[in-house]
Amino acid sequence: MIRLPAALFAEEDGTFTNSGRVIAWKDKAIDPPGEAKTDRAIMAQLYLRIRDLYEKEGGAFPDPILNLHWPYQNPQEPTAAELLREISGYAVSDLKDANDPTKVLVAAGQQVAGFGQLRDDGSTACGNWLYSGAWTQAGNISAKRDTADPSGLGLYPGWGFAWPANRRILYNRASCDPSGKPWDPKRAPIRWSGSRWTGPDVPDMLPNAAPEQNVNPFIMIPEGVARLFAGMNEGPFPEHYEPFETPLGYNPMHPDNPKAVSNPAARVFPGDWASFGKADEFPYVATTYRLTEHFHFWTKHSIANSVVQPSQFVEIGEALAREKGIKTGESVTVMSNRGEITATAVVTKRLMPLNVEGKVMHTVGVPIHWGFVGVAQKGFLANVLTPFVGDANAQTPEFKAFLVDIEKA
Repeated sequence: MIRLPAALFAEEDGTFTNSGRVIAWKDKAIDPPGEAKTDRAIMAQLYLRIRDLYEKEGGAFPDPILNLHWPYQNPQEPTAAELLREISGYAVSDLKDANDPTKVLVAAGQQVAGFGQLRDDGSTACGNWLYSGAWTQAGNISAKRDTADPSGLGLYPGWGFAWPANRRILYNRASCDPSGKPWDPKRAPIRWSGSRWTGPDVPDMLPNAAPEQNVNPFIMIPEGVARLFAGMNEGPFPEHYEPFETPLGYNPMHPDNPKAVSNPAARVFPGDWASFGKADEFPYVATTYRLTEHFHFWTKHSIANSVVQPSQFVEIGEALAREKGIKTGESVTVMSNRGEITATAVVTKRLMPLNVEGKVMHTVGVPIHWGFVGVAQKGFLANVLTPFVGDANAQTPEFKAFLVDIEKA
């Protein structure tokens, strides 16, 4: 293994793509320290040196290396903007209108508007059709920061770029009946106007595909209808299972089946069973989460972040606080069957008690950002409390629901 001094994400320009498919541009916050270089610089220098070796010494089938298109202003380090423009796509030669060959839709060298303008004849180039449209002739669409949402549906069409085609809801044709009438007129991302699909979102089909053409909602699937995925380890359909540390002790969906309390297909090592706590000793449900003011464990090294969230706390609801006699600002100890942490209590209205199967359930919130040395005050690792078990499919740790007790420190 060779380790290279690569820049941190915050030390170079680029984009983030979230789980909602929104591509958002970010600017560099600070230069990389010491000899650290951006990924772009490292990859560029690797390529240029390999190309030099091919030019000097030759090699088997050198054409892909020697003839690689490398048109960047600084060959030693292409900019993130240059790369995003390439990924989004551009016209290699004049792009003619298929219905009127005398009309040029996109001149050679210009950015295409989206994947609908891409061609398979070499007249366009695109790094990823899903990202096509993220950078058009209008500029960097991923850098847009318009917070307007006229539809009230949470679309925010002017914030970044949602792949593909800035479509905020995939398969939005399913929001309408076969005739194109919205199932819920008050929450309609698109509708058929009689001549084309209109609405606050980008239609997930040809804009003029009439309902009688039977363009089904799921256009990326050959049969045009939804599928139920049955590739899960625990069975063909989604099922509710209690966490391994359940406050109920049984599965309310299968109250008479003791084998179906927690996921029977999860991988649990023999020694881990003994580490699970029981509700009679640890009566409250804990969950871990992140704070807006911190990013994982990194920002404890930032004075600005540490000023707004300087020290570790745990969050409890008002009802639990009354039950335990805890006030905001007091020091408390949170205990699981694996360990304990001590932190400041924050009593909040956010964590309301739940009534589950006739039992009152209280939640203890444990932010994760402490446990390592930084500018912020020292604290404890939240994972001192969490269990050692993952889900049956992706092995994602069960950090969001486990049993604890809490007392004044």
